[in-house]
Amino acid sequence: MSLKLLIDDGMQISLGTGIGKYSQYLYEALSRRDDIDVDLISWKPASSSRKSNRFDYLKYVNSGEFYQLAGKYDAVLFTNYAIPYRRLPCKVVCCIPDIVSFLHPDTLPTAYRYYNRAMIRNSVKKSDLVLTISESVKKEIADFFPGYSSKIAYTWLGLYEGIHKDFCPDPYENATLSLLTPQKFFLFVSTIEKRKNVGLVLDAFLKLKEHELAKDYKMVFAGRLGYGGEEFIAKARESKYGNDILFTGYVSDSDLNRLYNEAAAFVFPTVYEGFGFAQIECMSVGLPIILSDIPINREISRDYGLFFDLKDEDSLIGRMIDVVNGDVDRNKLSEIAERYLPDFNWDAIAEQYMNLINIDSVR
Repeated sequence: MSLKLLIDDGMQISLGTGIGKYSQYLYEALSRRDDIDVDLISWKPASSSRKSNRFDYLKYVNSGEFYQLAGKYDAVLFTNYAIPYRRLPCKVVCCIPDIVSFLHPDTLPTAYRYYNRAMIRNSVKKSDLVLTISESVKKEIADFFPGYSSKIAYTWLGLYEGIHKDFCPDPYENATLSLLTPQKFFLFVSTIEKRKNVGLVLDAFLKLKEHELAKDYKMVFAGRLGYGGEEFIAKARESKYGNDILFTGYVSDSDLNRLYNEAAAFVFPTVYEGFGFAQIECMSVGLPIILSDIPINREISRDYGLFFDLKDEDSLIGRMIDVVNGDVDRNKLSEIAERYLPDFNWDAIAEQYMNLINIDSVR
């Protein structure tokens, strides 16, 4: 008898977030299997207000209508922190991708910080199974909720199809990117916000530009503006190297793939991360990645990464100078990537999910 599973994406697919991609790819991988009947609810925000959308979402998943829907399945997987407050008539599985609201609360808007904490507390206590996306986060959740460690598990995430070695050399869709010369720019891809440590990259690049060999290099920040993002743009514009710092906003999949293929290196200075998709995206195209020396990055990148000390800005600048000087062996990095990339296969990850969810689920 096949397992009947409902996946609820918590509005993330339509918002184009990392959680949204995870929800979509996991659904597609599970759909390819013969031993499961899986459906996906992909919520679409009805308002421009995130607060209003979260309220409407929680109202629905706690409604009688959703309760009846859940009763048609063996399990419901919620992929965005939150589950209903009322008990559902099936197994409840929740994915908690990170606990940044507990570990680094100052990096989040106050209202969202308290909302996220409340959702995580409820999910850890009431879910039958708590899933997360790395061993590092599993340990963090268990430390904060020691009484529930026996029902916490993790699986890594898989590689998305958008980043690959084949790309179209036609002009960029984003005209701003036409200013770039291949192998003469550093790349940062994420939401432009404080918790992504954008300020450290910006400061390091401004100092790097004082070196003669780096005079032709640019810095590309690709991603939408988030909490505190405006101050980084203002600082870049006020600097004497403002013309060499590009804030692109949203970029198309085609442009993003080309950026990954043509950058000199990726800079990943995160203070905290649940997984860090950029790490495996860089592996997929053999792009060197300069990244903060924190547990999650060591877990995913292993010896592929060029690590630096978050407390030492000169450590980051030194890694960037290594790239500028040509001291990074990209052929060796490609060989390392070939060993690690099979770990991030969605079909294998779907198998892990089945093994975790299927226990005592089928009625």
